[in-house]
Amino acid sequence: MSFHPTRVLVTGGTSGIGAHLVCLLAEQGALVATCGRDPDRLAETTRQRGVTGWITDLADPGSTAALVADTVVALGGLDLVVANAAVQHRQSFTGGWTAADSAAALTEVHTNLVGPVVLAAAAWPHLRRSGGVFTALTSALAYSPKKSAPVYCASKAGLGVFLRALRYQWQDADAAVTVQEALMPLVATPMTAGRDDGAMPAEQAARQILTGIARRVPVIPVGRARPFRVIHRLAPRITDAMLRDS
Repeated sequence: MSFHPTRVLVTGGTSGIGAHLVCLLAEQGALVATCGRDPDRLAETTRQRGVTGWITDLADPGSTAALVADTVVALGGLDLVVANAAVQHRQSFTGGWTAADSAAALTEVHTNLVGPVVLAAAAWPHLRRSGGVFTALTSALAYSPKKSAPVYCASKAGLGVFLRALRYQWQDADAAVTVQEALMPLVATPMTAGRDDGAMPAEQAARQILTGIARRVPVIPVGRARPFRVIHRLAPRITDAMLRDS
């Protein structure tokens, strides 16, 4: 598998799965651009990997559209977009809701759902020109949610539905653009730090995502998400019970 000389934008490429995607793509000869919110981590990523990067808040639609425009100028086009960036917060709806809780919920929805929506809209003309790929990471929690992070689960469920509808539109436009959902299990990242229940290594998850991208399959079930899909299809109450208190 080689991504040379693919022109790639990976959001949230300074840590976790995104950082491994950036590393692996750069090693395979891709021209890579990424973004992050932490200037120090972004500087380290661009210096070590030789990639292009910008400070971007994906919760801001204007910044997201500008990110695509800047990437196209820097790389000379766009062949692959990986919407990886996401945030997750714990919420309780049984009392004590604050303005800070509302702000955190809005950040989740804007980063996890609105961000990829704007990203797809901005990337469309460039991906259509190149016959490229748009890939976004969802989660098993979009299908069987956990009680501690309802807004995160809802945003990922919305993203999965959006990807299906987006695929219909781009297919009907007779465009040779592939739309993919990378369905993730629990992966060891800063977002899941402190959990000790068999999380998949982030580098292994990134490698499986890239394999699925190369194959241009509509859904890329990563790690335990593969058997999860089967069980959820046949007996959703079992997967609901498995993830409810995860």
